[in-house]
Amino acid sequence: LTAFNNTTKQTGVYQTIIDKSKNPERVVVADMHAAQNMRKAKDANVYIYSKETVQNPADVYVSTDFVNETKVSSINPQQKDYIWETSELVEWKTYSGKPAKGVLYKPENFDPNKKYPMIVYFYEKMSDNLNRYQDPAPTRSRLNHSYFVSNGYIVFTPDIAYNDGQPGKSAEDYINSGVEMLKKNNWIDGSKIGIQGQSW
Repeated sequence: LTAFNNTTKQTGVYQTIIDKSKNPERVVVADMHAAQNMRKAKDANVYIYSKETVQNPADVYVSTDFVNETKVSSINPQQKDYIWETSELVEWKTYSGKPAKGVLYKPENFDPNKKYPMIVYFYEKMSDNLNRYQDPAPTRSRLNHSYFVSNGYIVFTPDIAYNDGQPGKSAEDYINSGVEMLKKNNWIDGSKIGIQGQSW
């Protein structure tokens, strides 16, 4: 079974026997988006699956236990020539006192002594993508955070919990409070913050 932790945004693998009335057992859980397209060999306990992180694309792996694994593909070797991104979960309180969370993407060569421009991208709830890889490719409407981070920006994607009938006010509460929280860091250039949304 694949599993997802709604609090930490980690994914992993559990095992169970369908006709036994006990909880599934944890095999591995980590900061990754794992075990997609998982298949088992017909006559052996060998599995093939894809696994990705924010820094590593969905390569293919083979394993008997999901811990000791062999990587059998390398789909994006040219990435080594570029600055990539890291991701972290950030939490704060909104102006209305609600707990909030979002994802902060930084360049992998992040220097806390520098000041970075920041782009805020919003669309409902994005924090489940904490460990998802994003190709630096054009999209129809979404902000491509890996492209911007590779070019020296910090990207912030706050989650928004909407109150019925108040989508704009809800967005303002979550987005603005998150931005103001991040501006307290010396490495955010508060005079260079942009915003992009989707759907409205």
